[in-house]
Amino acid sequence: MRPPFSLARRDVNTGKGFDAFSHEIMAETASALGRIGRDLEEALAALRRHDATPGSNRDRDELVQDAADKAWVLFIQRDHLGLKTDHHLRSTYDIPREVMLRVGVFRKRSS
Repeated sequence: MRPPFSLARRDVNTGKGFDAFSHEIMAETASALGRIGRDLEEALAALRRHDATPGSNRDRDELVQDAADKAWVLFIQRDHLGLKTDHHLRSTYDIPREVMLRVGVFRKRSS
């Protein structure tokens, strides 16, 4: 993908032709990665609340799968960005083993 011609030209005096556009892309990428991380944190918190609440109405299996799906999205996004150091994410987000076992495993869709 090439930038529009007007953005691709560099200002000979300042050298800032395409830098503003690159900065905006990097800022949006960082923001999206932050949102994905917060989604995972919320899913893990919901699972912990369920475990701490006797007689909870929600299906625990559904909560585990939701957390696994959100962890998978975070891992894929980081991989796409070239961030290959995922080994620390399990401890950073305190992802339980049962959730990690389901990362990348998808539920069958009901007809």
